[in-house]
Amino acid sequence: MRRYIPSSTALKCFEASVRHLSFTRAAQELHLTQSAVSRQIRNLEEFLSRDLFIRLNKRLVLTSTGAAYYKEVVPLLDSMETASLRMLHREDEKTTLTISSLPTFASYWLMPKLVAFEKAHPRFQIKMRSLDDAAKIDPENIDIILHYGGDHWPRAVSHHLLSERVTAVCAPSLVSGWDVSSFTAKNVTDFPLLHLSSRINAWPDWMSAQALESSSFSGPSFAHFHMLLEAAKHGMGIAILPTIIADQALQSGELIAPFGAPIATPHEYLLSYPADKADLEQVVTFRDWLLKYVANATEI
Repeated sequence: MRRYIPSSTALKCFEASVRHLSFTRAAQELHLTQSAVSRQIRNLEEFLSRDLFIRLNKRLVLTSTGAAYYKEVVPLLDSMETASLRMLHREDEKTTLTISSLPTFASYWLMPKLVAFEKAHPRFQIKMRSLDDAAKIDPENIDIILHYGGDHWPRAVSHHLLSERVTAVCAPSLVSGWDVSSFTAKNVTDFPLLHLSSRINAWPDWMSAQALESSSFSGPSFAHFHMLLEAAKHGMGIAILPTIIADQALQSGELIAPFGAPIATPHEYLLSYPADKADLEQVVTFRDWLLKYVANATEI
């Protein structure tokens, strides 16, 4: 069946000419000559058997027909462009690896390791997503999730990745003037305590592990680990942080941990994937690579 659709070049010339009300400026935008744009418009007008512009000396005026056509054509051109961009960015299901991870875990622990994975397996295209709510996981569109806690992802295969350890940290500025070399765990009670709103037991559990008691755990509370980390770095108080989050700042000297060695928590980080994706090459490759990385604790 014949379709009454003009050429895409004519439509692009028409759209640009309407915006600029100038064949010359439309030609400059489209990298064509002025005569080429004028010819495309004339061909379009002949195709439609309607005048789209009135040429008045050096002025270009859009007719009412041209205005009506423009109003209908522009959304279609936008849709065509969007569809084309989607195809250009379409993922190859055989090489795309979609990973959903806790944002802080991904930023402070996973990202530095992904460089090594990409170098070892350059044909896989990684797509990272933020794991904010395990209940909203879409197994159809996610290959692997990296998550926290003792609860395994339903209908998935899960592997232990890391056991969690936490440490009490603060900025050097917070303890300026104190002899930190003589600090013990008890010294935390001399300073403000910072909290993560989703882990209200962090300080009580840490105190209990240190055989300490406290009558008050008041202090600023933050919704996310990166907020808590920044608050600690800026000297607001002492924070309980997982070592995987605190390590970079401890190594750079932005934070110090003078209140004792890290302690273990009963929690863990897991690597999980849908059972029906257990044989996908990209899933198997990434799973084996990351588990080996953790087991060896060396670069792969």
